[in-house]
Amino acid sequence: MSSECTWSVPVMLCFILAAGAHGGSVCTVNSSAGKEVILGSNFTISCKFNKECTKEIFLNMKQISYKQFKNSIEVSVKNLTEFSTFACKCKEAHEPDPCGIDITPGYPPDIPQNLTCIRKTEFGNVSCTWITGRDTKIVTTCQLRVQGDPHPSYKSVMNSTGFCWSTFPIKSSKMSQLVVSLNVSNSLGSKTSGPHTFTLRNIVKPSIPQISHVNCSSQWCHLHTDNHSMGLVEVQYRAVNGIWKKLETNPKMNLNITSLQPDTKYKFQIRRKINHRVGLWSDWSQEKETKTEEEAPVKELDVWYLQEPKHSQSGNKCFQIVWKELNISDAKGKILKYNISVLEQKMNSSNKIPTSRNHHICCSNCSVSVSAVNSKGQSPAKFIELRSPGLASGFLPHKLLNNHSVALSWQRLAIAGQVTEYVVHWYPVGHTDKIQWIRVLDTTANITGLQPQECYRVAVTALHTSGPIMAHFRGVSTWQSAPEQGPVPQPVLKNSENLQLEWSEIPQEKRRGCLKKYTIYLWNKLTEDTQIYSVDYPKKQYTISGLSPGQCYILWVTAWTDAGEGPRGSDLPFCTPTDAEKLLSHVILAGGGVLLACLILLCICQFSSVQKRFLSCCQCLLPTVIPDPANSNCAKTYTDDQGEIKFYLHKYDPSVSEDPENVEVEEVPYPSFPCTYIKSFSQESSSSDATQSTRTTDYTDDYISTHGAISGGEEEEDEEEEACLDEFEFFPSTHSPFLEPLVLTGGKLTLDAVKIDCSEFLDCT
Repeated sequence: MSSECTWSVPVMLCFILAAGAHGGSVCTVNSSAGKEVILGSNFTISCKFNKECTKEIFLNMKQISYKQFKNSIEVSVKNLTEFSTFACKCKEAHEPDPCGIDITPGYPPDIPQNLTCIRKTEFGNVSCTWITGRDTKIVTTCQLRVQGDPHPSYKSVMNSTGFCWSTFPIKSSKMSQLVVSLNVSNSLGSKTSGPHTFTLRNIVKPSIPQISHVNCSSQWCHLHTDNHSMGLVEVQYRAVNGIWKKLETNPKMNLNITSLQPDTKYKFQIRRKINHRVGLWSDWSQEKETKTEEEAPVKELDVWYLQEPKHSQSGNKCFQIVWKELNISDAKGKILKYNISVLEQKMNSSNKIPTSRNHHICCSNCSVSVSAVNSKGQSPAKFIELRSPGLASGFLPHKLLNNHSVALSWQRLAIAGQVTEYVVHWYPVGHTDKIQWIRVLDTTANITGLQPQECYRVAVTALHTSGPIMAHFRGVSTWQSAPEQGPVPQPVLKNSENLQLEWSEIPQEKRRGCLKKYTIYLWNKLTEDTQIYSVDYPKKQYTISGLSPGQCYILWVTAWTDAGEGPRGSDLPFCTPTDAEKLLSHVILAGGGVLLACLILLCICQFSSVQKRFLSCCQCLLPTVIPDPANSNCAKTYTDDQGEIKFYLHKYDPSVSEDPENVEVEEVPYPSFPCTYIKSFSQESSSSDATQSTRTTDYTDDYISTHGAISGGEEEEDEEEEACLDEFEFFPSTHSPFLEPLVLTGGKLTLDAVKIDCSEFLDCT
């Protein structure tokens, strides 16, 4: 170990340490044990001054006490364990530079041991290494002497780990043995070892071989090396991230490595030796990496299914088909896709889906086959029959093992009789895509890999020929805490006495475990009383009854896990209506219903077809035959003129803008005639504009029709129009019955008032 002079202090440039310094130094310093001492030893430091002054001594720049003599001072040092610097000086600032010394503690060397000598190739130099045990902490010299060599020794310096080495040539080709001696020494001591004898042939170490390239199939690889001659070869290989395996082989044979896994990356190394009994192994070659080819999978997939609550539009049951990915050794290559075939009673279908591990199927009385496909082929098909499992009553118990695992147990007879196997599956609530399952033959199972503060659905299914039977475990969770969030309530229906309430689900990440129940708090503002209602999970609705009319409340909901109650959700303030408000609301509701009914009826009446059907229905209230007044007994009895009826007709001039004058109708009732009739007269000849007296020979009798038509031609036109309308009677009318006049007039005759008492028709017939 080399020692450095550290007497260089930036703060005190005057401290220049040199043993036995003279000239400009004011003193000289000596150590009774020298500059290198045994670790933990005791010794004395003395300083001799060249002149009279106030003397001082320092240890590692800290002033220490000393013994005063005439021209010198002295310090006793005990158990020194680290490198130290001693310095002496005069206190006066103008005095010359101080004097000092560095002391290094260390150990004497141990006896040399573990000598190893190798010869690189049969004609190369020899290199020997050995160790001396612990680090001496001071400069230690190593020497190797070769017997018969003209050079006395080969020297080297031991490093901090106590390691020595030496390299030397073999001068004589006839030398078969090597005899060497070792020596290690420093200022504290010296040790010798030897002589040591070696056979040169046995210490020959071949050069490092090289792998040029590798050829592989699916299960074996052939190594190609350089042209160096090799008597014995050792191969080591491993899969990436695996452990090394070794194989010795004869280089004359092919370097074939068998029993490899398909589609796997491997690393190879080789080394060589002269033969089994002579020489040393060479160093390992550089790693050569390659990959084996793929094979078709030979193992079936592990397939399971879950029945979904929804059904397809055709009424078939829907299932979620899930399967586990094949491990690397079973896949024998990269899985490119999965083939899924659905086998039903009447039809078969096949799907090819990507590398996802689930698929949804809706069918009835069907079975499914699933196989994995890589570039070389597909695995054997796994068939599974899709059947709705029967449900066992009650929930099964479970036991918590730690924060990531749970122990399950069940009774054999509680689920099924003749059972082939049990399937235990579990998944986080609301995440069926993360389903996992195991198959067991016993009635116990441990599920692992659970996440704390996560709620899982767990079930065990017994499989046998009569059909599957499933039993559920209540929500399973490991470490739980109270929920972080409360539900948000919403009113569904409210009246003066009842409140129908529902609330939202808490997000799964805020539940912190499995929810057990909800608590509803109802606080009355007037009485300041709080009523509490409990609702079991997963129910999210509740009806609160017995409320007081005209009261105001505040409502909130909390959620519970086994660890405790969570915070309250948002508040829901509400007030119940009073009895008067309730009556008013009923009246308003009834009035609104009547108004709505009237509006609907009014809209319906806009259709002509509806109007005609309505009139046809009303005709049943009138007599089946309306008598003709002209043929009545009254008309025949009183045919003679007993009164005079005069009409004043004015010819209508279309050029005149004024309204025509009304026709004067004079009605002379017969005293003894109980009925009053009105006749209409149509002038047969074109007369002058003057008023004329009506004569029986000039006018024809006709009674006013129901449509108010005067001439027969107009009645025929109206009948044709009505016939056309009858063909389209289901089209809506453009006229409202409420906008038409009650009495329709035709021609030029206008009547201010016409009164007909139809009730007298029955009396006059």
